[in-house]
Amino acid sequence: MKKRLLKVFTCLFLASSLVACQSAPAQKEQASVKVNKPTTTDAKPTKPVSKPAETSGIMQVYYLDVGQGDSIYIKTPNGDDILIDGGKNDRGDDVVAFLHKYHVDDIEVMIATHPDADHIGGLDTVLENMTVKSVYMPKVTHTTKTFEDFLVAVKNEGLKLKEAKGGVSLGLPGVDAHFVSPVSSYGEDLNSSSAVLRITNGENNFLFTGDATMEAEKDMIASGQDIQADVLKLGHHGANTSTSEAFLSQVKPKFAIVSAGKDNQYGHPTAEILQRMQEHNIKVFRTAQQGTIIATSNGKTITFNTDPSKIEQNTVKNNAAATPEKPVKTETPKTNQSSTTSLKAKVDNPNPDQYQTIHLDVTGMKGATYSAIFHFTSKDTTYTGTVGTPLPVKISRAKAGFKVLIDITVQKDGKEYQTQTSFIPK
Repeated sequence: MKKRLLKVFTCLFLASSLVACQSAPAQKEQASVKVNKPTTTDAKPTKPVSKPAETSGIMQVYYLDVGQGDSIYIKTPNGDDILIDGGKNDRGDDVVAFLHKYHVDDIEVMIATHPDADHIGGLDTVLENMTVKSVYMPKVTHTTKTFEDFLVAVKNEGLKLKEAKGGVSLGLPGVDAHFVSPVSSYGEDLNSSSAVLRITNGENNFLFTGDATMEAEKDMIASGQDIQADVLKLGHHGANTSTSEAFLSQVKPKFAIVSAGKDNQYGHPTAEILQRMQEHNIKVFRTAQQGTIIATSNGKTITFNTDPSKIEQNTVKNNAAATPEKPVKTETPKTNQSSTTSLKAKVDNPNPDQYQTIHLDVTGMKGATYSAIFHFTSKDTTYTGTVGTPLPVKISRAKAGFKVLIDITVQKDGKEYQTQTSFIPK
C-alpha cells in the first residue's frame, strides 16, 4: 500500500516545480474590536516583505465548527474562495453543507495543511461535490486510507497537487496570501511539515498554522519572514507542542482561535497555552464553546461574530462589490421577518430510501404559498407549495446518513414566517 501511495503522490506532484510558485487559478458572545496597525517585528527579513494590497474590501474568515479537527473557509474581497482543511472523514458532508449555506459555488484554492485525518479527512467529499480549481499541500506523504482517498479524489478531478512551502504565493487579487512554512524538511514529522498560510487584507493580517510545531515556528522566525498577525489560529488545536513564547513575540496576535472538539480526549486546548494567551492579553475564541466563528475584516478593523444563529445574515455572498464601509454588524436587523408557533412542517417519512418520493406537509397558515429549500450535500434545491397541501418531492440519490434540512418560508401580509424540518436518507 505504501508503494502505491508513493506512486500516486509522486504523479500528483508531477511538474510541481513548475507550478508551485505560480498563482492559483482566478478565483453566545459577540466581540467587536478595532485592530491597530501591526507593529513591526524585531526580526530582519532576508527577503523583501510582501506589501499589502493597495486597496482592501470585506474579507470574511469562517473557522468552522467540525469538532476535533480543523476546517477554515475564507471569502476574499475579490470573491475568491479558499478552503483550508476539511475536518475528519465524517465531517466532509458538514463542510459541504456549510459551503452551500454560505453561497459558495466553487473553490479557487483548497489547502491540505498536512495528511492527518482530522485535517484532510473531509476534503475528498468536498472534491467530489464541488468544483475545485487548485489544491496545495506540503510535499509529504502518509500510508493511511484517509490519505489515499484524498489523493484519489484529487486525481479524479484532473488536478495536480501544487507544493505548499514558504514563499509560495496563491496569487489571488485583492489580498496578499502566501505560505510562510514549511521552510525546511522534517522527514516523517507531519505536524512540523504543516502548511502555514498568512493573508493580508489592508492593515489586517491572519495566520493559519495547521498543526505546526515549535520546531517549525523556530524555523519560521529564523527565515526572517514577516509573520505578524492580528488573528492567529493556534497550532495543533491549542496543544502545548505549539505556540511558543518566541513565536507569540513575533506574531503579536490580538486574537487567537482554537479549533477543537468539546471535552476531547487530548485535553485541547491545554491549560498551559490558555494561560500563555492570558499573559499576553490575547482574546481567545473556541469553536467548542461558540461554534463556527466568523472574523470580518474591512482592511482596518476586525469584527467577530460568535453567534451561530446569526451566521447566515452576515455572510458575504459571491459578490465582489459587497464591500460596506463599516464592519458587518451582528445584531438582528429590525425587518418584517417574524415567526409563528402555528406554522409547522414535517415529512411523512423521516428515513426514506434513495429515489423515493416523500411528502412535505406544512400546516398552520392554510392556503398560503411557501418556498421550501432542501439543503442536500451537493446542492440546495427549492420547491414551492401551498400550506395545507402535501408536497411530493423525489429525493433522488441523496447521501445516506446525511441530515437534509428543509427551510420553509411563508410571506403573508407583508411579513415573513419561517419553520424547519428534516429527514435522513437510508
